[in-house]
Amino acid sequence: MATAKQPKSILKKATYPATTSSKEDRDREVALYHANLIQQRKDIELNILLSTETLIDYPLAKAPYDASNPSLADATEFKRLLRPFQPSDYDELIHERNINEKCGYTLCPNPRVKDGIGGKYRIIGTNGKAKDFKVVEKEELEKWCSEVCAKRALYVRVQLSESPAWEREAAGSTVNIDLLDEPKPVDGAIVEGLGKMSLDGGTGGKQQDVANLALERGDTGMAAKNGLVDVKVQEKEVHRPAQAPSLDDLSGRLDTMHLTLEGHTPEFGSRRERRHAEELEDDDGPDTDWRM
Repeated sequence: MATAKQPKSILKKATYPATTSSKEDRDREVALYHANLIQQRKDIELNILLSTETLIDYPLAKAPYDASNPSLADATEFKRLLRPFQPSDYDELIHERNINEKCGYTLCPNPRVKDGIGGKYRIIGTNGKAKDFKVVEKEELEKWCSEVCAKRALYVRVQLSESPAWEREAAGSTVNIDLLDEPKPVDGAIVEGLGKMSLDGGTGGKQQDVANLALERGDTGMAAKNGLVDVKVQEKEVHRPAQAPSLDDLSGRLDTMHLTLEGHTPEFGSRRERRHAEELEDDDGPDTDWRM
């Protein structure tokens, strides 16, 4: 008895590329990958350490700048250096500044307060009411020069990310920091630019340009030589004698009198023009039913 033949497959046999890398090569690649991650983490931690050492000596600008009005250069650099920080790194910065007897807020030039009275806790914020008070550790109050600087520092701290900087870089996210008291818009460069501005056009080499612009406008008088606009105001000449208005004149303007502005009635879009256009389009002649 003949045995049945197996059907022949019409599908092509799958071919797989030969693996050229061995297990040792793959292990080496994984080890290099993790080594690069560790090195990247060490570089960021070193950057945070160097930034902390730099910010201990801040602010660099002297008076008239203070914590309520910091220097634009100091504020910009402060926010840039804080981007890789975590809240714990920021706490270390405050601690290092306190060791140097400085206010914990980086942009404040004042020393921190020292309470020589014994005890670990303090009661603040009574405001004359028994229920409006807080019990705070003495060490926490001695970090700042004032309560306002404490608010400025904590306002910055809550904006820092809890995730490490190397994870943020892998995710492509950045931290933008705002200050409770941003620098005023007027800075040294702007003040210098304002000092070079001229209102009359006579200084700074702009007078000739202004005069040329006046000539382009068509001003050829003496005022154009100084870069000014030559404006002449002339009274309109009336050759006919003035006449008092009569009732007959008013009867033809009753429908447009509400449009009159200082004795002038605009004709564009008035009722009289619309009625005139309707009369021209009407084949049966003008419609006079509206007349009294």
